[in-house]
Amino acid sequence: MAEMKSRSANSSMPPSDADSPCSTEDRGVTFRSIAFGLVLAVGLSLLANSVLYLVHGSLMAYSHMSMGNLILVMLSMVACSALAFLFGRPFVFSQTEWLTIFTLGFVSAWGPTYGMSGYLVGVIVSPHYFATPENRWSEFLHPYIPEFLFPNNKEGAMSWFYNGLPAGAPIPWESWVGPLFWWFSFIGAVTLACFCLSIIIHRQWSEYEKLVFPAMEPIVEMAGNVGSGRRILPEFMTGRMFWAGFSLVAFIYCWNIVGWFFPAFPKFRMTPGWYLPVGRDFPALWISFNTFAICFAYFASLEVLFSMWFFDVFFVLEAGILTRLGMPSFHAYRSDGPYTWQTTGAFVCLALFWVLISRRHLRDAFLKALRPDSNHIDDSRELLSYRGAFIGLSVSSLYTMTWLWQAGIHLGVILATIPTMFLVYLGIGKILADSGLVFLSSPTSARNLTQAAFGGAKTLPASTHALFYPTAVALSHFKGTIFTFGMHANRLADFITYGRRRLFWAVCAAFLVGIVTSTVYVVWLGYTVGGYNFEPNWLVTKAGQRGFQGAVSDIISPKPMVSSEYLFFLIGAAAMAVMTFMRYRFTWWPFHPIGLALSGTALSHLTAFTIFLAWAIKYILLRFVGATFYRRSRPFFVGLLIGYIFSIALGLVVDVIWFMPQGHRVHTY
Repeated sequence: MAEMKSRSANSSMPPSDADSPCSTEDRGVTFRSIAFGLVLAVGLSLLANSVLYLVHGSLMAYSHMSMGNLILVMLSMVACSALAFLFGRPFVFSQTEWLTIFTLGFVSAWGPTYGMSGYLVGVIVSPHYFATPENRWSEFLHPYIPEFLFPNNKEGAMSWFYNGLPAGAPIPWESWVGPLFWWFSFIGAVTLACFCLSIIIHRQWSEYEKLVFPAMEPIVEMAGNVGSGRRILPEFMTGRMFWAGFSLVAFIYCWNIVGWFFPAFPKFRMTPGWYLPVGRDFPALWISFNTFAICFAYFASLEVLFSMWFFDVFFVLEAGILTRLGMPSFHAYRSDGPYTWQTTGAFVCLALFWVLISRRHLRDAFLKALRPDSNHIDDSRELLSYRGAFIGLSVSSLYTMTWLWQAGIHLGVILATIPTMFLVYLGIGKILADSGLVFLSSPTSARNLTQAAFGGAKTLPASTHALFYPTAVALSHFKGTIFTFGMHANRLADFITYGRRRLFWAVCAAFLVGIVTSTVYVVWLGYTVGGYNFEPNWLVTKAGQRGFQGAVSDIISPKPMVSSEYLFFLIGAAAMAVMTFMRYRFTWWPFHPIGLALSGTALSHLTAFTIFLAWAIKYILLRFVGATFYRRSRPFFVGLLIGYIFSIALGLVVDVIWFMPQGHRVHTY
């Protein structure tokens, strides 16, 4: 059972060491590719934060596939292709080198804005700056937050962050060095643990279950076809199908850019979308066409696409019925109340099932870690040996638990939170690996599951409530922290001929570069520009404020779990158990469990219409045109993706020159 195959289509098999598809000599993971990737990681950190906070433009690091990284890598490929055409082989990079460069940028994208730095800075500055006699933070919050993690505002350091420095005053870095060091060590430990876990589980997903990681397919295709300098443009930018896709999307977005200068100019309505009312007490359908999502959805299986939009319709109907029966089950564009617990039960059941079917591989990997010279399993193609991965997982987990205990969280809560964190991150990572849908968020978090397991907020001590929110930046991140990025870095490493162990250390360096550069840059921006000038953005100015207010509310008037919430959790788990059994027992079963596990989550609901369109297009191609034409149409969708990336980059340049700081948010969710 541990070696059951996924039914995903269009699998891309990695090359063997002796059979690399690169168009030039493949020297593996080279130092120049690592240096190039780290430079792009710094550039991505500066780009993503500047566009969000200063230009107020598109989101460069929101989804699981960072637009900022795609822009920088695509421009680098085009530039190197042109330079190789003009000056020869010194500017030719192999497929392995391009995959290394992309991977480092891909991992570092967890640092800026919605990855980590935005939440982290907001967490650090909020407790003392936003404390007022009315919210009573000084009474219920300050006694439980240690000063080595949260600098006080006695000398105005936090006020200056939001209002800007007084004339001639230096940035008070001394107030930040200590807290940032301890926060970086905590986040780094969680990250290392998740990365090591992704290495341990990688073989199960990639080789035994044959997951194809659809989100990586266009990346691998582009990296393997950049060329060797024979053309001025990369070789993947050839063919009528490619240029048809590129021209279509580039024309639409360039047409809209012209409309930025002339408000009366007719435009194609791409973003934002609009709500389509269904009925009183029912969630509205969100109608929008997300070009970015549809480019990657093309590479997902029909089964996944159908299940995603089907269970979104299911959410609209059931949530509306429950609301009419007196059980409010949605809030704006996402589920709430009973329906959220139903989806949570389904998600947890599915994640536990995935752990169950991996037990044989996990046992073999553990035995290999105990006896590296044994023949239980071969770990030579992994980014790190299984012994190294288990040691890294154990040591970093132990440090994380010690850090949380010293910060003030109850030991019993810690012992429950760490396993649930791994379970949630594994679940969202597996969903992304199997679906390739780049706009995904988990229906629950380690924080919520732990609190529910203890009986609700009423059963937890005040010190735990005070620290539960700020530590959620790493323990309960909606994107699954570095685990999802690490899993896809492992997948890209499958296509690397040699030098994988070197790539592990490069990935660690890229993560550090991303988070440190981003956080320090945001702090610098706050003091030089003023945090309040970051608007429109809620990361630094609103997220921390709302999170800590919620913690104080849990301390003052904690709410217990109610029986109906546990009941809906069990209903969701039971439904998932039945669905999983049906899927693996009957080949005609049309539903993929992923649809139920994400039903009602914010990003799933907001992209459901786009997923429906992707499913309809793919179904028509396969049903009425044929698989041959479908495979031949791949360059068209790669062209759509490259055209979209080009359009976002062009729009960004136009915003910086003519519209800053009132930029246009073209790329969003």
